[in-house]
Amino acid sequence: MKKKIIILSFSLTLLIVIVFSLKLWFNMDFINISTNGIVAISICIIVSLLLGFGLMGLAFFSSRFGFDEQVNHDLESLLEKHKKL
Repeated sequence: MKKKIIILSFSLTLLIVIVFSLKLWFNMDFINISTNGIVAISICIIVSLLLGFGLMGLAFFSSRFGFDEQVNHDLESLLEKHKKL
C-alpha cells in the first residue's frame, strides 16, 4: 500500500510538471527561437540524457559486480602513507 502511494504521488507530481511545462512552452509566443537554437537545445538535451544514462549505468554496474566492496576504506593507513611522502 505504501509503495502504491509513493508511486502515485511521484506520478502525479510528474504529470503536474509536464502540464505546467507544456502550458508555459505554448504560451511563449513572444519568444522566437531560430532553427539553430532549436538544434542546439536538442543536442544539449540528448547529450545530457546520454551522460546521465551512462553514469547511472556505470554506478549500477559497479554496485552489481562488487567493485564498491573492493575499495580500501582504512583512513588511518591512507594518512600514514601520505605523511611519508
